[in-house]
Amino acid sequence: MTDLQKLEAVRQECRTLVRKRALVSAGAAMVPVPFMDVMVDASILMQLIPEISRRFGLEPEHIAAMTPEQREKVWHQVRVRGSQLIGIVLTRAIVRKSFMDFAGKLAARQISKFIPFGGQLVAAGLGYFVMRRMAYKHIDDCFAVVTASS
Repeated sequence: MTDLQKLEAVRQECRTLVRKRALVSAGAAMVPVPFMDVMVDASILMQLIPEISRRFGLEPEHIAAMTPEQREKVWHQVRVRGSQLIGIVLTRAIVRKSFMDFAGKLAARQISKFIPFGGQLVAAGLGYFVMRRMAYKHIDDCFAVVTASS
């Protein structure tokens, strides 16, 4: 199995993990308590993003252990991708900023909760797709960084 095949397998494993966590996000969105789903999403992302980075070997410790040439390639690719979540210790502020990138969808999800049952389904669908989209972007960024810096 080549390195690219191994990385593709890691990417698929991460996507499966994301889909499972996105279902939890959708379930939290069904509960008609304002902003509870946002807290659940933040908690999920605080665990999920570092796990994805770890699986791709892009934790701060892994990057620090690289040769200077490898490290420069990784950081160059991180800058090119514009990712804020690769190779850093994840903080609530960074998660909050990532959520703000999806602010319109989050607002729609909060409002839709208060429409009887159908609105909760819409909120759950938005919760699932927003969580999945954010995490998939991180997976794609990690994959691109690792393949370009290899």
